[in-house]
Order: sequence, then C-alpha cells, then structure tokens
Amino acid sequence: MDQDFAKYEALGNDYLVIDPHAAWTDLTAGTVRMVTDRRRGVGADGVLFGPLTDPDPDGGAAGPGAGGRVFGLRIFNSDGTPCARSGNGIRIFARYLLDRGYAGEDVFTVRTDAGPTTVQVLDRATGLIRLALGPLSPSSRDVGAAGADRPMLGETLVVDGEDIEITCLSDGNPHCVVVREEVTPELAHELGPRIAGHPAFPSRINVEFVQVLDHATVRAEIWERGAGYTLASGSGACAAARAAQLLGLAGEKVTVEMPGGSLEVETDGSGEVFVTGTAAPVVTGRWAPDFRTRLEGGSR
Repeated sequence: MDQDFAKYEALGNDYLVIDPHAAWTDLTAGTVRMVTDRRRGVGADGVLFGPLTDPDPDGGAAGPGAGGRVFGLRIFNSDGTPCARSGNGIRIFARYLLDRGYAGEDVFTVRTDAGPTTVQVLDRATGLIRLALGPLSPSSRDVGAAGADRPMLGETLVVDGEDIEITCLSDGNPHCVVVREEVTPELAHELGPRIAGHPAFPSRINVEFVQVLDHATVRAEIWERGAGYTLASGSGACAAARAAQLLGLAGEKVTVEMPGGSLEVETDGSGEVFVTGTAAPVVTGRWAPDFRTRLEGGSR
C-alpha cells in the first residue's frame, strides 16, 4: 500500500488507522503508545487496526473492492489498552473503508470486541455516518462494577468522602454518567480520574459529566479510562444521552454538545441507540526509517 497509517478525526477525537495490509509489524501495547505519543510519535487518542477478516463465518472476508459486508476491527486506547467499542472510532473506520474502496455500499457492519455495529452512510461527501449501537445495559456485571449484579441507575458512589450520584451503562464499553448543574473541563480533570480508577470499577471506567440544558440537549465533558480528557466520544455521548433519558431528564432524541462538537443520539421504543455524526481524514504518511526501527524493536 502507499501508506503506513492514516489519521482521521471525529469532533476532535483523533485516531490512527493502521491497515493490516500495510502493517510493518504486530501491534503491541508498546507500539500503540509509541505511535500515539503526541511528542515523539504521530499523536492520537487511539489506534484502529483493520479491516480484519471477520470471525463470523457468515460475515465474509473484507478486501479492497470485495464488497464484503462485515469488517473486523481492533481498537486500542492511547495507553495501549484494548477498547471494545468506540462510536467515534467506528465512524472514523467507516469513513476509512469508504475512502480506500473497501465498502462499496452505504450499509455495512463493523465487528469489534463488543460485537457487531451496523453502519449507515448518510452522506459520503461530508462523512455523515449513523451507527446502531444496540441497547445500552445498566447491569453492573456488564459495566464491570464490583458487588452483586444490579441495575446501576441513580446509585451513590463515595469518592474521597463525597457522595456522588452515578448512572452506569455499557455498550460493550463501560461508562459512568454524573449529572451536574454545570460541567466544565476542570471538573472532568479533577474528578474524572478519581471515578475512573475507583475501586468500585476494577477494570476502570469511562466517565461522562452531564449538564442537562433542556429536554432535547445536554452538555458533556468526558474523561476516558484509556486516554484521559477527550474533546468528544461517540459511545460516551450515547451513554450521556441514554442516562438522561432513563433518569427522565431528556426525550428520545438528544443533541449531545461536547467541546469538540455535537452528536445526535436517538433511542427507539425497543431501547436501540443510534448516533449520527461526521468523520474526516487529516493526513496519511509513512514511518521514517529510524522510527520504523524503533517500532520493530518495541513489538518484540
């Protein structure tokens, strides 16, 4: 291929797409950290590794121009940890599939560790893409919280002696939503890591601080367990909107405003959650020879 990586962004949430057809070596936690480093690497919130041959025998293999309808994807946070699902990441990957000629049709499926996500391309020119993420589960088992299995809606979490009301949801990626009268980046930086690493969440958790502006609009500040403060999150926006709905604070259609931009989240009568937004290319490139040598060393 004519590139080692492509960088895309969705509302300021940026990912490096590394195609297995061009991969120089196996990805490890160490190499992910190297390429996403914003001073010594390209810089990104994470890495998207795909398209992979889908493990579903009915999914078909994906390849340039093959017209395969199911594409496998592995997602990594910038700290090298795997991410089961990312709404922005999947939209970015979908845009990449379109740009590279993998996806010939406007409806296809991306399969991650969290399962399949249906992708609908609404506008190829602008990269407007709609995802069907399925129902979000409030089960503490699915969220990965300690204690007996229970729905985590309006639960109290004690953080350094302070009682904080939380609602937790999972779409394959765990989220903890905190509703406040006002949310700021400072709040996310100060409280986000304390909740994300709380003993109640042994595998850590993503945190969304949500301010309800009206019945159809919320504002969110986000702290991701594997990337820290981020300008936007697709799955985080879905968790923010769905939590507001379940708490009776918002209707079925919600605009989620984040520092990087807005996403439209809709929940149908069966609880299926849909998110709509854009994704755009930034740059493609090749690793410099010295950097490639470092990557090859880091993969061992």
